[in-house]
Amino acid sequence: MLFGHVCGFYYLAATRRQYLPQLSLSVNAQIISSTSRTTLTQSFVNPQSDPISELRYTFPLYDGVSVVSFKCTINKDRVITGVVQEKAEARKTYNDAIQRGETAGLLEQLPEASDVFTTTVGNVPANATLDVKITYLGELKHDAEVDGIRFTIPTAIAPRYGDYPGELIRSSAVNSGGISITVDAEMADGSNIKTIQSPTHPISITVGNTSKGSVAGAEMSLQKASATLALGTTELDRDFVLHVVATNIANPVAILEEHPRIPHQRALMATLVPKFNLPSTRPEIVFVADRSGSMGSGNRIPDLKTALQLFLKSLPVGVKFNVCSFGSHHEFLFPGGSQSYDASTLEKATRYVQGFDSNFGGTDIYNPMEDVIKKRFKDMNLEVFLLTDGEIWDQEKLFTMLNKHIPESKGAIRVFTLGIGRDVSHSLIEGVARAGNGFAQVVGDNEKMNSKIVRMLKASLTPHVSDYTLEVNYEKESDAPPPYDDDDDFEIVEKVMDALNINVSEPQEEKTAAKSAKPISLFDSSADPDTDIVDSTLDTTAGGKYSHVPAVSEPKFLQAPFVIPPLYPFSRTTVYLLLSPGTIQKKPKSVVLRGTSQHGPLELEIPVTVLPKKGETIHQLAARKATRELEDGRGWIYHAKDNSGKLLKERYEGRFSDMVEREAVRLGVTYQVGGKWTSFVAVEANNGEKSSQSLAAARPQAASKKKSGGLFSIGGGGGLFGSAAKKFSRNSASTPTGGPFGAPPPGAFGGPSTSASTFGATTFGAPAAAPTGFGGMLFGGQAAPPPPPSLRMAAQQPPPMAESAVYDFDESDSENATGFGLFDDAPRSYEFLNEAEVVSGDTLDVIVALQTFEGKWAWSDRLLALLGLKKEDVKVQESDGIATAIVLAYLEVRLGNRKDEWEMLAEKARDWLNAQGIDAEEQIAKVKGLF
Repeated sequence: MLFGHVCGFYYLAATRRQYLPQLSLSVNAQIISSTSRTTLTQSFVNPQSDPISELRYTFPLYDGVSVVSFKCTINKDRVITGVVQEKAEARKTYNDAIQRGETAGLLEQLPEASDVFTTTVGNVPANATLDVKITYLGELKHDAEVDGIRFTIPTAIAPRYGDYPGELIRSSAVNSGGISITVDAEMADGSNIKTIQSPTHPISITVGNTSKGSVAGAEMSLQKASATLALGTTELDRDFVLHVVATNIANPVAILEEHPRIPHQRALMATLVPKFNLPSTRPEIVFVADRSGSMGSGNRIPDLKTALQLFLKSLPVGVKFNVCSFGSHHEFLFPGGSQSYDASTLEKATRYVQGFDSNFGGTDIYNPMEDVIKKRFKDMNLEVFLLTDGEIWDQEKLFTMLNKHIPESKGAIRVFTLGIGRDVSHSLIEGVARAGNGFAQVVGDNEKMNSKIVRMLKASLTPHVSDYTLEVNYEKESDAPPPYDDDDDFEIVEKVMDALNINVSEPQEEKTAAKSAKPISLFDSSADPDTDIVDSTLDTTAGGKYSHVPAVSEPKFLQAPFVIPPLYPFSRTTVYLLLSPGTIQKKPKSVVLRGTSQHGPLELEIPVTVLPKKGETIHQLAARKATRELEDGRGWIYHAKDNSGKLLKERYEGRFSDMVEREAVRLGVTYQVGGKWTSFVAVEANNGEKSSQSLAAARPQAASKKKSGGLFSIGGGGGLFGSAAKKFSRNSASTPTGGPFGAPPPGAFGGPSTSASTFGATTFGAPAAAPTGFGGMLFGGQAAPPPPPSLRMAAQQPPPMAESAVYDFDESDSENATGFGLFDDAPRSYEFLNEAEVVSGDTLDVIVALQTFEGKWAWSDRLLALLGLKKEDVKVQESDGIATAIVLAYLEVRLGNRKDEWEMLAEKARDWLNAQGIDAEEQIAKVKGLF
């Protein structure tokens, strides 16, 4: 048992929790470009001779994933498969089955946090083995530190949310099989995998094939890799993180999928990691730092200090800044408001941060965040950096506050989050970033963070663009295969925002009452005052729970996120469109992303690839993102208007929350994804398959036409993670080749399971034309092809700490040094420098600490020793200018692979050298020979 947590199913016995012994735990994941499909299988056994009425198991999943299937298997032969229903209806279905003595399962999202789920299984037979299988889809984050995708399996199998007091039932016949994790990665043709590694766990890696491909003898390819983890325990002590770095993975892609069951229903996914250059701004920047008791765990406080030190030293001149510490209470470095960034305020901030400890009690994020927003300068943009381990439950209150203040600022406020520690609450940091129009990054134990910090800071200095729009361009009839009509030779454009005027009708019960001409007697002798009043809110059938809510038509376009967030370099942005059957039934040619800035218009056109096989994956990812927005208090319905042009949230103020919930339920049931207001329920009634089909029959007609393969077959074998046995083709065998991505990998995005060499080199089957940019370019550049990696790599240990050179700054030598402090004429203090060394042992961190506000490094023997030099080796005139040039040369020669971490510091240093009349580049070139 780790950290007081017990992993497994439990039941209550005399108020104590009794845990069943776990047989094994396995995680199998497929990464296809920037998306993932993960199946978590938990195997348990009831060693008792008596049945168990109900078992529970609470665990987290990664924030925002789409849970798309839930299956329970009893004794390897009795299978019950879950379907999505409205939460209260699902609970009722489950309870009814339990009362009938049937085995049933329920998968629910907890209301306190969107990334915590509970599995409940009722009527477990005596001496039975139990396999619970949960499958979920997710879009992967771009990790700024490695410039690749980041795949995370939270410590779901060793719950981190709360302690579980109880006893483990012992069984001598049961031997735990431990945990196994297998992750297969497949990139598109033209996107080669450069590295695959885990910063958290030792793994075994194969590059050139997947786990399934190696068994089947598939052809080796640099688009494929596999990573495995095998432990003898069923508990993980930290989140499992995997980095995959590949060429061209950041390029823009737009993919269209047709639904297999709903006629004319389509979904589109557009994704990119932006690359653009716009002049930086000088905003107000406030760092909100967590100093609660939970930050005392592990290396969190030292990591917090290191992060803040790099943030502070990298700030540009011209910004206003402040630091807010919080726990159960909060305080500001500058109580009167943010101050201008200069040598004096930097010194105060540096010494303030070095005094940090985990001594502020509990964790209250709401009040400090609200205080920061209220204290902001109204004539400047505000950039907030929240640094926390994220261990709070009451997230919804915080999101509601941000949803109120940030729109009121008209886009002037942005919030970025840096999660610190091995068990960060992803729902918190991602939710705050979503509400704050920023983005989140996570730093686990033993992970480097400098690149993340610098890129987050750069992002905060980009101009605020808050009017991004998306439109769909349909191809001309003359672009399509014949026959076509010459009169239709024009291009059609549909703008997403044009679909927000929708039809609204009053509830049916109100219409019926209004039409009734027969008066109701005010004195009816047959009326019985003791008759129970029927609570219609518990009746989720037609005319039940939502019978009092005005009916709202489905939007023609449903965009998620509805308001496209700001685009930041090195942060992946994905936008989905659900195209209803009411949209133009022509083939989309491209999507165009537009925005405006003070420097000119922004535009990017992305060609659309149409998947050859029908599928549900993109639909389910889109539906989950849309429902996640509704759960967070945002989304399309908050902007929808009735026929008269009035916002629904204003016209139906009292019933609007029910309208939001009903819309989330509609999406969840239609596309079969779980959420806050929907649950998976599985019931066995003599025959598991028969029972599941009877549950499915209760769905809306659009969601009830189930193909063979059930919930676990995406598009009947096609779709994003499906496969097919015939050659890939876009429209015909003559599809042109070329483009940055080439054809999809086998089985990717509905493609076939043949080798990559059989495909033409197209952009996931799209035309070869490269993405076009206009005005201010949102995207540009191509990554250089990597050297071929070894096809087989040995077991990999977590990457070592970065190059370190801890030098002993002896206080007794301080009298011989000059200009070594933050100010040339100030007495030197090495306390914070010593601590900076102890914090990480990283040479770069010490170099950062030694840089003055002006951007220079002062000459000293200690500085030379830090860089591996001796005074007698450096035959140049001693000066701060030479010292600064030597440090810059060291960074370029010895730490060139970490340029993104120090480039902002170096820019400041070069400016200082040039201001002294020293040619920076010439001087750096002269001293490079020292290294």
